[in-house]
Amino acid sequence: MKDRATHVKSKVKSKVKSKVKSNTTKGEMHMLHRWSRAARPAALVVAASGLVLGVLGASAGVAGAAFKSPSTYPAYVGGHGKANPRLSPITIGVVNQQTAAAAPAPAWTTGVKVGVTYVNKHTGGIDGHPLKAVYCSIPTTVGAATKCGQEFADNSAISTVLVGAVDVGNTALESALKPAKIPQYFAVSLSTVDEHDPYGFILYNTATQVEAPMASVAHDLHMKSISLVYPSDIPGNVYQAKVVYDALKYVGIKHIYKVGFTSNATSFSAPFEAAHVGHTTLLIVVNSGGPACSDAYLTLKSLGVATKQKVLVNVPCDTPTIAKADGGTLPHNWYYLTANPLPGSPTPAVTAAVKAFTPYGKGPIAYDAWAADAFGQVLTVAKLDTEILKAHRKVTRATVFAKTRAFKGPIVQGAPHLACGRFKGTPATCNNLDRFFKNTAPNVMKPLGTWIGPPKGFKPPLS
Repeated sequence: MKDRATHVKSKVKSKVKSKVKSNTTKGEMHMLHRWSRAARPAALVVAASGLVLGVLGASAGVAGAAFKSPSTYPAYVGGHGKANPRLSPITIGVVNQQTAAAAPAPAWTTGVKVGVTYVNKHTGGIDGHPLKAVYCSIPTTVGAATKCGQEFADNSAISTVLVGAVDVGNTALESALKPAKIPQYFAVSLSTVDEHDPYGFILYNTATQVEAPMASVAHDLHMKSISLVYPSDIPGNVYQAKVVYDALKYVGIKHIYKVGFTSNATSFSAPFEAAHVGHTTLLIVVNSGGPACSDAYLTLKSLGVATKQKVLVNVPCDTPTIAKADGGTLPHNWYYLTANPLPGSPTPAVTAAVKAFTPYGKGPIAYDAWAADAFGQVLTVAKLDTEILKAHRKVTRATVFAKTRAFKGPIVQGAPHLACGRFKGTPATCNNLDRFFKNTAPNVMKPLGTWIGPPKGFKPPLS
């Protein structure tokens, strides 16, 4: 019986390997195996915590990482049913760039609102207590960021602040919060200021780290020349483009054409032509959200190179907007960088999020990575605060900070393992790994390797 089981297991593994090879380039196969070797130590750490991180090309199978982001949310938080309105609320502050035309991710706030409603209706609130959110918006001024920080600091009921896609007034916001020692949960931070916040927790990835793995991908795919375009009027993206440029140079790619565009542009013909798009082996579009992805694709079509040019983009490009520009599907063979599961990838996390958003009329927004991250941030608060209360302690700024600093993950829509405060010089960083996917067919995302970080030894530039 044992021999038969071994034989069947070997046959299945062989078939899976064959299937992946049939739709994988030589460079991608090299990438799969190299990332597999690099991921093994991390996989051992995660396994020791009772989790399983799949290693492509190794024991977990080649079809994708075995780790599944938490998707049974009441069990994750630790409660069921509705919150008790007779109990005192647990209050959080919520801040995002919301009203400016160039705000990176207004959908993040929608994700928070869905998360708060979901917790109060389905996870028993916070150990029975309702979850209450106090909202504040930053349009375009540093003064507005200071005002939000001061309002939160002066409200003694607020035990945690959730921060969205903010790249204006980061120093002012965090300086106002610092004396009050309020823990702040970020998704993907857009400013290096956030990484140095002693009371910050960047749960998904950072401005310094999140883009640098693009160079790892370009190197392992044997790309020889790169067109690098980015919004030149969004400070966070300007810095991220510099990180990508320096990382590409670090891995030995000599021909890099870096060109900016304005975020309100609808045609990128001029910057694309200046960046030699259509004549390089890879186009990288640095972007944190908005219509830039669909506009980039439409420009490629207008230039007649949409089927020729390989493209690497951030996860916000995996949205219905870009799919609509492609006639209802996503562009074939684009590569996607993400700290989240992707729609069309083999994971229940995406469908679980859509199911959670749908009753509130927000189902499609769940596909937006910023909205999904915001939902995850809320559930992280709910989980940790619930555990504090169940341990017969009060939810305070100090108990939340201590609980989060000791938290090892996993997080909803994110990495299997966190290491908050363990990155030298950046105490707020909790994770520096990304996943990469390739769109191989309509609504199908194929994982390429497991979690991967910046090139070994690479030190991002100071902002």
